[in-house]
Amino acid sequence: MAKSCAVSGKSSIVINTVTRRGKAKAQGGVGKKTTGISKVRKYANLQKKVVVVNGEKQTMWLSTRAMRKLPTNWVVVGK
Repeated sequence: MAKSCAVSGKSSIVINTVTRRGKAKAQGGVGKKTTGISKVRKYANLQKKVVVVNGEKQTMWLSTRAMRKLPTNWVVVGK
C-alpha cells in the first residue's frame, strides 16, 4: 500500500508537466504549441512517527501539517 497520512489521508499525486514553444499571441506571435507532456509524481511531506494512541504505541506516517493538528488523545513520541 502506498504511503499516506493516517490523519489527513494525504498521499502523492500525479500531475502533467507541459512543454511549450513559440511566441504568445498577446506578444504578436502565432500562439504557443505544445511539444511534450510528461507525467511527474509530487510527494506529500510525510514523516514516519511513533504515536501513543489510547496508551498504545503505533508507528504511522503523518504529514507535517497533520502533526500540528493531531487529535487530543494522540501524543507523538520523540521529536
